[in-house]
Amino acid sequence: MEDLELLIDAVEDHALFLLSPTGEIRTWNRGAERLFGYTAQEAIGMHFSRCCDKPGKDLNTVEKEGRIEDLGWCIRKDGTRFKANTIITALRNGDGTLRGFAHVTHGEAEQMRRSEEMFRLLVESVQDYAIFMLDPGGYIISWNAGAQRLKQYRTDEILGKHFSIFYPKEDLENGKPQRELETAVKEGRTEDEGWRVRKDGTQFWANVVITAVLDGSGELRGFAKVTRDMTQSKEAEETRRALLEQREARLVAEDEKRRAESSYRASQEANRSKDEFLMTLSHELRTPMTAIIGWARMLPMLGPDDPTFGEAVAAIGRSAKLQAELIDDVLDVSRIVSGKLRLKLENVDLLPVLHSALDAVRPSAEAKKIALETSLAADLGSSMVDSTRLQQIVWNLLTNAIKFTPKSGRVQLMAKRTASQIQITVVDTGEGISAQFLPHVFEPFRQAEVAATRVHGGLGLGLSIVRYLAEAHGGVVAAESAGRGQGARFTVMLPIRAVRTKESGSEPGNRLKLPQMSSLVGRHILVVDDDQEGRQLITTILRQAGATVTAVDSAYAALSHVDHEQPDIVLTDIAMPEMDGYALQRHLRERTALKNTRIVALTAFPASAVVGNEEEFDVYLRKPIDPFELTEKLRQLLNPN
Repeated sequence: MEDLELLIDAVEDHALFLLSPTGEIRTWNRGAERLFGYTAQEAIGMHFSRCCDKPGKDLNTVEKEGRIEDLGWCIRKDGTRFKANTIITALRNGDGTLRGFAHVTHGEAEQMRRSEEMFRLLVESVQDYAIFMLDPGGYIISWNAGAQRLKQYRTDEILGKHFSIFYPKEDLENGKPQRELETAVKEGRTEDEGWRVRKDGTQFWANVVITAVLDGSGELRGFAKVTRDMTQSKEAEETRRALLEQREARLVAEDEKRRAESSYRASQEANRSKDEFLMTLSHELRTPMTAIIGWARMLPMLGPDDPTFGEAVAAIGRSAKLQAELIDDVLDVSRIVSGKLRLKLENVDLLPVLHSALDAVRPSAEAKKIALETSLAADLGSSMVDSTRLQQIVWNLLTNAIKFTPKSGRVQLMAKRTASQIQITVVDTGEGISAQFLPHVFEPFRQAEVAATRVHGGLGLGLSIVRYLAEAHGGVVAAESAGRGQGARFTVMLPIRAVRTKESGSEPGNRLKLPQMSSLVGRHILVVDDDQEGRQLITTILRQAGATVTAVDSAYAALSHVDHEQPDIVLTDIAMPEMDGYALQRHLRERTALKNTRIVALTAFPASAVVGNEEEFDVYLRKPIDPFELTEKLRQLLNPN
């Protein structure tokens, strides 16, 4: 019996003691002393109700049922309460008489208390997180060290305050705190990141988790709120984002720079193309001007009976016609810059074309005492070529040869027909071409980089034009030279599309025969042009054809004239001050007295500038126009049959 008492007294994890039938404590072990705080001397004789809730109910139940087990609240000596698992058992004699009760309070409850205490200490000691409890209304009921460090409030300052005190003004105005509690109740928890306010008014970026706390019956007991300072992470993210934005901005800037450089290069290329166009324009216009100016200066020294007088007049006419056709082409900038020059292929007698090219360069050759030699096959015949462009090819090759051949040198033009090609060759005894430069000789703007060639000047376009025109005809051009000082040979090979035997009419004497001007005798023509020289030229041509001509310098003067006289034809310019040719023709069409009058436009505008307006006139002619073509067009208009 004594050993049993020692054993019971030694147990520390359980409070074991006996009660009298009325509830007074009779024994008290070490476990009871540790759990409840009373010594054995203090506890023995004390009613156990001082240690437990609902004592009367428990004893009455035990007496009836013999035993109860309950998890309830117990009271320590210092008044603190703790949860305990309690078992009370009725003790009876052999005859069933109640002797008292055995009271056992399990150590699990104390362990729970210790766990709760450890948890409380753990929460309170956390420095990196603000962990605190809210009651169901959102008022703060606990506060840990992390909350004090993060939000700067002491426990005695913050308990009882509403948690919305931590939110900035804009969140308060839109009801965010209450909305977060409602979300936590509805979904069990809510998580948010945003700005929060410290006691001193400064703000920090916080990650906040609010969890609804429910009891066993599901009733809301409050909220657990955990807040973490994410300002450094936010700043790091902002820094990273700023760096990414800077990188993106740098990439954009670099891309814009590349675009700007590309645009600059494109602009430079456009300027180069513009310059190339202007130089090509100048180069091509100078081709026929050489013969026109040369022969025009020679004509005053030649009499009408001079054998070369007719040849001079014919050469000027051919060159003027060539220049007119060139102007019509080079005004279309897009075709010139893109290299899409239009070829007018016709069945052309080749010998006259070659002679025309020779005529154009002869004054230059004679000035340097260079001998022009020809070897033109009699059976050269004709072919489908653009005569203007073919003459330009030959002229460019001859001009290039004369420029680089010293005085008293020799330039030879040869032409022959093979089975499938026309072969035109220009050979000179000039400075020759180095082996290094020979592969580049047909590139535009390229010239040999030696002093001798720089002295000759030039734009470096002639040979590149030759190559383009030869290739446009389906042919090729090649250059040969044994080196510096050894002369050069240029050969153009053009395919034969159609060949016919040379007719007697192609002899030089017949080539110089001038055409007959169409007769406009008996016709009254009104000429309207604000340019005096152009007006006088047209007037002279029409009078030479036998027409009666009235010339005026404005559309208003023309309208005044037709008030009292009805001409057969009104020949008007387009671009005139105050009223242009289009407006004039509309006024003329409104007059019934002029219903039989033909209205003809004569303008220097290129074809691309007037598309869609030609049909407003009976005939649309472009300057410059051959006098014979002008009179023939007007004759056909008046006498279509």
